[in-house]
Amino acid sequence: METKDLEYLQRFEDGLCEQLVALLGERKMLGGTLFTVEELTDIWRAAAPEYMADAVPQIADYPMAAIAWAGYFGAGAALLWDKNEPMSDGVEVYKRLRDARGFDEMDEYVGYLMLDSGLRQENIERMEDAMRQCAQIALTAIRKENIEPQSAMAFHVFARTTKVFYTLGASVVMHLMGYHYEKARVELPS
Repeated sequence: METKDLEYLQRFEDGLCEQLVALLGERKMLGGTLFTVEELTDIWRAAAPEYMADAVPQIADYPMAAIAWAGYFGAGAALLWDKNEPMSDGVEVYKRLRDARGFDEMDEYVGYLMLDSGLRQENIERMEDAMRQCAQIALTAIRKENIEPQSAMAFHVFARTTKVFYTLGASVVMHLMGYHYEKARVELPS
């Protein structure tokens, strides 16, 4: 892929991420930034091809679900991470979340995990509403790019979008569970 294409994809990803983080911040579902957790990032890297194999066939009939379910995957991975579940195989983590009720009902299974983790029903409903609205915004952003459907670039834009949603889902759940960043002052010996 050419440098200009990679730069375009990065701008698209950054712009989409910025817009969605701002929206979720306004809704008090994020503290203004996404959480960065190396183990969760590694899960996405390993499982993204498996997720894409499930999601791409859904794009024509259920484009918002194909996008939003990556957020539920991220949310579920964060819930398992919080419980210190085994996370060494990202594909297995994805299959565990997907296969519990099937790809089409991954959102419901993650909602069950949220309840099991002590989060209230209202938080699950807020997350559902937020994922739906964010997926609509993402779909609109993709369509505004006027990319040729079923092209390599369309695939890469979709892949970047699902990556953003995975991180969004994980970050929203972590925020709802009370995780937050704090500034720390570390004094190094002279």
